[in-house]
Amino acid sequence: MMRLTMWFGAFIAFLLGLAAAQAAPLDNRDGFWSDWSDATFARAANEKKFVIVSLQSWWCPWCHVMNRDTWADPDVRAVLKDKFIPVQVDQDSRPDISQRYDRWGWPATIIFGPDGTEIVKLRGFYSPKFFIPLLQETIRDPSPVDYGNLGGPERERTLTSGLGDAERAAILAFIDKAYDQANGGWSKSKLVDGPTLGWFLDRAKGGDKEAEARLKRSLTAQIALIDNELGGISQVSLKPDWSAPSREFPMFAQQAALSAYARAAVLFGDPTYRTAADRLFGFLKQTLAAPDGGFYASMGMAEGQPGVDKRQYARETGQAIQGLLAYYDSTGEQAALALSVAAADWALHERALPAGGFRHAERDTGGPYLADNVEMAAALLALHRSTGDRRWLTTAIATADFIARTFVEARTGGFFASASPDAPHLPKPIKQREDNVATTRFFTLLAAYSGDPRHREIAEAGMGYLASPAVLEAYAFLPDVLLAEEELLNEPVHVTIVGPKDDRRSAALYAAALAYPLGYKRVEWWDKREGKLAHHDVDYPDYPDGPAAFACTRNFCSLPVTEPAAIKAQVDRLQRAIAR
Repeated sequence: MMRLTMWFGAFIAFLLGLAAAQAAPLDNRDGFWSDWSDATFARAANEKKFVIVSLQSWWCPWCHVMNRDTWADPDVRAVLKDKFIPVQVDQDSRPDISQRYDRWGWPATIIFGPDGTEIVKLRGFYSPKFFIPLLQETIRDPSPVDYGNLGGPERERTLTSGLGDAERAAILAFIDKAYDQANGGWSKSKLVDGPTLGWFLDRAKGGDKEAEARLKRSLTAQIALIDNELGGISQVSLKPDWSAPSREFPMFAQQAALSAYARAAVLFGDPTYRTAADRLFGFLKQTLAAPDGGFYASMGMAEGQPGVDKRQYARETGQAIQGLLAYYDSTGEQAALALSVAAADWALHERALPAGGFRHAERDTGGPYLADNVEMAAALLALHRSTGDRRWLTTAIATADFIARTFVEARTGGFFASASPDAPHLPKPIKQREDNVATTRFFTLLAAYSGDPRHREIAEAGMGYLASPAVLEAYAFLPDVLLAEEELLNEPVHVTIVGPKDDRRSAALYAAALAYPLGYKRVEWWDKREGKLAHHDVDYPDYPDGPAAFACTRNFCSLPVTEPAAIKAQVDRLQRAIAR
């Protein structure tokens, strides 16, 4: 497979520069494409053919281009005709497959041997000029390409709350090196990345002036990716100076940007960031919100202009809820809260599983999937924070219990991406890094709300996996792992409003506590008529003058605060005391 490896190596630098992309609506009237199924792979074994899989997505311009220019090319089809079975997989609809190959971008092309062995993985768009020689070389020499070891060995389950000093220093150095001094942002491809923005927001809130300057420059430049007409944000710029929005609008990018701009508007008092958040909110409300309460998956407006992908997944609905609630907490916009509640009710009615948890779509082939469950669990916990309604905490805990039963690997403490991958030829179940980070962070915050030590232990085991060579040696840019560590090592900001929920003074105090510009916070509303809080770790005193707010650590609480405008200063003082 030497020449195939050389072909791959020759174009890897070019392909790395392409935007991550996803598949177009499938037109298969000519029967060219087969389904991903056991039957397809059984046919390949029987007919001694290769299976060539194209992983695409609705919003991906390069997927459209490759469908038009390469897969439909007569010369390409002539090579494929007798030796290959082409399979197209929409990666948004099949997380169990897409998460195995997300390092290869979209479109990703994977060639399997007749026995199901992976032979080669190709990143991004290939024109017929380069695709045909690769196909011919595969036929001539079908030995698998050695891609090397992407990470170190997995270790046995370990409870930990952090990284080693050297590991942390290496991650920080890489993040610093990745910063684009000329244009802002990190790396040459300007991806809208929630953990990076969140980590720098935390640094800025803590007084790091260099982090604040880099964040402000990046957030201001990133506004160029917000579509002037639609209000949605492109997930990536194809040029380092932010001047080439990809016009790909997946939900995760909307959540990341909406959360960051809403929080930055409060932290910095900059109306530019509030305007950006307002436009993103308008896009979710006007374009991606479905009339039945859920949310559509994405939108594509580049090559092929597929428009809105009107499939509804629990994962994307959970992401929308989290972004909307970050916006609500910062602005008090009631329409955002109403959309969030409607979306959660829709998911509980349309995507809930009988045994707990959530499925991805109306019917899952290889699920349930961790991504749907952790995004919905985080959304439900956020609803509890934003409303003080205990039913959302109860439902979040039920989803957490489902995750613990279904996705935790006892041997390592990590979380499997899928409970039941449906193809026997696939390698062993995978643990996808981003979802492991999200799940660890969810259980960390849930433990603060629930007071259940099981939730803390699951988070520490998850951190043990994230701090293992399997992750740290496979990746270098890891602000999400730093966030997981930071949250495990520290208490969340904790503010409790003590007062009746039908008292306007209580509601005003609660709104001020929600607006405090930290993402890692525990905001609770104790109406004594409802009984004690789930985690009643503070004995709040009666305050005779009406509702009051208390900012607390595990060791002490502030004096009662009765004016909403005073909450921020009181919490700031408490944060400074903790830092000392």
